[in-house]
Amino acid sequence: MRITQIKVPFPSEYGRGRGTNAYLLEGEIKVLVDSGFDSEENRKFIRKALEKTGAWDLDVIVLTHGHLDHFSLGVYLQRETGASLMVHKDDSEMLTDYSTYYSKWFEEICGYAVEGGFDPGILEEARIKLITAASILSRYAPHEEFTEISLAGGSVRTMHLPGHTDGSVGVVTGDAVFAGDAMIEGSTVVRDLKKEFNSLEKLKVFKRVYPGHDRSPLSRAEVETLEAHFVSRLDKVLSVSRGGARLKDVVTSLYGEMMLDHAPYRLILPINQAIAYLKYLETEGHVEKRGGMWYSFVESISSPVG
Repeated sequence: MRITQIKVPFPSEYGRGRGTNAYLLEGEIKVLVDSGFDSEENRKFIRKALEKTGAWDLDVIVLTHGHLDHFSLGVYLQRETGASLMVHKDDSEMLTDYSTYYSKWFEEICGYAVEGGFDPGILEEARIKLITAASILSRYAPHEEFTEISLAGGSVRTMHLPGHTDGSVGVVTGDAVFAGDAMIEGSTVVRDLKKEFNSLEKLKVFKRVYPGHDRSPLSRAEVETLEAHFVSRLDKVLSVSRGGARLKDVVTSLYGEMMLDHAPYRLILPINQAIAYLKYLETEGHVEKRGGMWYSFVESISSPVG
């Protein structure tokens, strides 16, 4: 199986210098794992990259999850190449109506954020910017749903890796897995941390883990480092909420006061992450929410308070 990494650039407003890691797998068939953000520049970029390798005649595009930076360019590729566009059934809604999905997610975040001390006006400004961007970039994407797929006689298959999204998957070939945003060096955004921990455990059996962004490939050691990072963050949350803390206090303790001065839409992911930590700790019985305050009962996730 020949593997070619293609780093598809982000539009400047989403992070200059960053990009989405798409991967071309060539064997019995030609499979593209993820596609990147759609834009006129990226359409030219991806066409040139695929034609250079002789792979413009794609067979399948497998999405590791349903976020715009991974699927939106795939709509163009599907139309131009005739390739099947495939996504796990639990992320299918994002390809059907991304703006509605995004609105529901944002409303959930805002409910916690307003109660937790954030300015409703700033959150509304963020909502308008994010929903507008989602509406511009997204469109209905004809796609096939799956729970698990096996391609090329089983040489390429998927495994469920929920946590970043409910329908996140890894694409497996040999001792390598293309993990999307279930695994990124340093940290990754999660919706459900308990599921994310389980997914990271699955990734440890692979010699090479190809992430959705940044340095690639990664090893088991980097997977374990990410686990340790999450544990450290959880302990930080427990510490700050020992005597009671608002969500805003938790976000500030994790990301600093400077985060509160950034463009409003850049606040949403740190807020989402802090909520994920608090929900995990609540599920494990380590914190309790009372009104707009969170209270911890332990000093660390492995050491109860004496």
